[in-house]
Amino acid sequence: MEAVCAEEVWKSYGKTVALQGSSLTVEQGEILALLGANGSGKTTLTKTLVTLLVKDSGRIHILGYDIDSNPTQVRQLVGYVGQDTERSAYARLTVVENLMFFGRLRNMRPAEIRSRIEKLSYHFEFNEHLNKQFMHLSGGQKQTVVIMRALLHDPTVLFLDEPTKGLDPVISCRIRNYLKAYIKQEGKSLLLTSHMMNEVEEMADRVALIRKGKVLFTERPNTMKAALGPQDMIEIRSEGLPEATIQKILNLPSVVKQLHRKPEWTCFGVSDFFEGTSEILRVLKEDGLRLPIRHREITLEDAFIHHVGGLDESLER
Repeated sequence: MEAVCAEEVWKSYGKTVALQGSSLTVEQGEILALLGANGSGKTTLTKTLVTLLVKDSGRIHILGYDIDSNPTQVRQLVGYVGQDTERSAYARLTVVENLMFFGRLRNMRPAEIRSRIEKLSYHFEFNEHLNKQFMHLSGGQKQTVVIMRALLHDPTVLFLDEPTKGLDPVISCRIRNYLKAYIKQEGKSLLLTSHMMNEVEEMADRVALIRKGKVLFTERPNTMKAALGPQDMIEIRSEGLPEATIQKILNLPSVVKQLHRKPEWTCFGVSDFFEGTSEILRVLKEDGLRLPIRHREITLEDAFIHHVGGLDESLER
């Protein structure tokens, strides 16, 4: 069953076209990551799906409800985390007071709210912060509260716009683990935007790529990576690596292609890691070069750059 279905969605801000006929689906029990460079339309599409923005045209259904005809029902079914963390809670209220307030806005009973707070604070190891004023929390703690707020009413569909941005690795891991279990074990759905490729690769069942307001395609992460061909990369420190040596390496039987060249490292895709390493080391020795060399597997970031690298776009690491 489709939890989210968007078809040919258009949205403009005055003369600026933010969405150009974007379409995507999120299945029940699925985590879909929406990837794109800054300004590509990720946030606009997300806010439109959760009824915070009004589309110009197109069709959107959330769990079968048309968002134009049934916005109230849709809002009861979804949870949303945006990028405006500071404005997502009341500064002078404690964490508990904030969550009680927002729970009551959703017509939750006080006992039900307290039960959810207890459960979420346990999973996020947040109990010691519950009675602190929101204004006195760190940035990462505030973001955790906003995520708890989105999960408070046990939504069927979650929309998270860069939810772990600014969080330390421990908290990020804790939240990712909870979200994966929440989606898979309870049959929920999640649309996630993120600039963190490792987060997307760890969590997403499928990835949708958006550029200039248009969703170009949706694929599984492994399918995106497979499009590059070689799944192993040998990287050589670029400083001191002559172009003539690069051409020799490219002519080796096990070297399939030269992948995107980073400032510090020159990357080669190899069909066989062991043969490729041996042959590349031989060429370096013949040319009298002693340069740092390393191996890594193809990542989702490599796949992203492969698909949009010629469009002068990139993602943060």
